[in-house]
Amino acid sequence: MTRSLSFKFLCLMLTVILVSGCSSTIVAKDWNGVGSCDGKELGHLNTSNMAVHLMLGKKPLWGDASLEKTVSDFTAAAKSEGASKVRIVQSSRTNWWFVFFPFSLLLTPVTSNVAGDAIS
Repeated sequence: MTRSLSFKFLCLMLTVILVSGCSSTIVAKDWNGVGSCDGKELGHLNTSNMAVHLMLGKKPLWGDASLEKTVSDFTAAAKSEGASKVRIVQSSRTNWWFVFFPFSLLLTPVTSNVAGDAIS
């Protein structure tokens, strides 16, 4: 029973490490004919980053899920959509230290998210 549990834990940690450093951006452009207040939105963007950081998220180890990096990825995606301005409506960062306790106190999975509008 213990061997099976340790194998599952190893597979889960390997999966976390393999997907760390991933950044994804989703763009929503279909507004169903409803405009915004100023009518200049190009789309709504949602950017997420996942990484493994050292010591409760203090220093990036595999990837970078800091808020600074996620905002940078968000603005780069907005710029590629043709935006000259952005309006950030939500951002978050979570240190998942409790998921693989006590191992995740040293190697902490971290996720961050920034959502907002691309404006021309």
